[in-house]
Amino acid sequence: MDKNVELIDEEKPKKRRKLKKNIWIIFIVLLLIVGGFSYYFIRENNLKKKQEEERKIILNIKSHYNEYVKVDRDSRIFIKKNNEYIENGMIYQDEELSLDDVDINLNTKYFPIKDKDYYIEYNNVSKIDELKEYSNRYQNYLPFNENIITKENFTLYDNDKEVITLKEEKEFPIIIKDYENKYYVEYDNRLLSIKKDDVKEVVKHENTTKKNQSKITTLAYHRIYDTNDKCTDNYICLKKASFDKQMKYLSDNHYFTLNMRELYMYLKGNLQIEKGVTITFDDGYLYKAADEVLNKYNLNGTMFVITGHFKDFTPFHELTNIDLESHTDHLHRNYVCTGGNQGGAILCAGHDDIVKDLKSSCEKLGIEPFALAFPFYDYNDKAINALKDAGFKISFIGRGGKMGKATPKETDLYKVPRMTIWNDNLMSFNTWKSYL
Repeated sequence: MDKNVELIDEEKPKKRRKLKKNIWIIFIVLLLIVGGFSYYFIRENNLKKKQEEERKIILNIKSHYNEYVKVDRDSRIFIKKNNEYIENGMIYQDEELSLDDVDINLNTKYFPIKDKDYYIEYNNVSKIDELKEYSNRYQNYLPFNENIITKENFTLYDNDKEVITLKEEKEFPIIIKDYENKYYVEYDNRLLSIKKDDVKEVVKHENTTKKNQSKITTLAYHRIYDTNDKCTDNYICLKKASFDKQMKYLSDNHYFTLNMRELYMYLKGNLQIEKGVTITFDDGYLYKAADEVLNKYNLNGTMFVITGHFKDFTPFHELTNIDLESHTDHLHRNYVCTGGNQGGAILCAGHDDIVKDLKSSCEKLGIEPFALAFPFYDYNDKAINALKDAGFKISFIGRGGKMGKATPKETDLYKVPRMTIWNDNLMSFNTWKSYL
């Protein structure tokens, strides 16, 4: 056989093997290329998914953050120690908070509460536009020179609603002392209460150098009339301009005008004031001018309404600076009994009839029984006992004691004196000032 033919026959298998090898190499390279691209695209897709998930998580966290937030449910609060968050109490649903600035990232779980060393889980709050405003009347009270020291687990309340529970001992100056088994303190620019059972001890502490007022006058007005009003009772009809002059004097000289509950606490020794007076109005007639003046000077008054004389009480509830209390329902009738100043009907009415009348009066006004002005300043022990059974805490008579002033812890709360204010012809401005 020809050697050349033999060589050709031998090279054919080699070429086929080499071709197969090259094909496999090309296949493997293509497989690697496809696998590489697949891996790259899968990795990029997973990375994008992860980034999208992280973006959504951060957006969710940010959706809860704001300068002002509301607590959506009863929530734990935490303190931070050694970079660890430790539970330290509870804050309750619907409370509102200010938050400190925070750099939000994937690891953000807690928001810092402004001006506090506390944190709250981000998913327990939601955004609000602004914080609600609370009454600052308590800033007119003098703190006692005593502090409470709490137990290591205590709760602060707004009325009967829980606000915050803390698992640590705290010390607070006393604003209202031992009233209905509670102490009242300032917390987060609010007046809140703490139950006596949550107080470990009371200690002396100088919180103020100002002195508590030793006596207080309650002024009794009747009709305040404007130029277009008709007022036929010359004795108790006072011009709006004269009332304005008196109220301006109170405002200019920084008198605090107490409402009924504040006066009650002051007389019981639960509350202190530096300089105050109580303004009251009897009957429920010609009150709009009085309310306008009180609003002008940011002063407060209380009106004792004869509810039996009125059918529509809507106008009374539209008053801005005058609270409502009872002047009886149908017992404002004089010269029907013997004794007293004017023989008022309350002197000889039956016990059950008085209780029923007083409760009816409060129901019409939409209030709970608390304060009553005796009609015509007429009262007796029977009337006072009925008053107590009807749930009233304080009641007013006429002038008594030195210039009608009431003294803390000494004045009978059911015989609180008032000074009647007459018209300009019967009472000068200087005489009025002397009553304060």
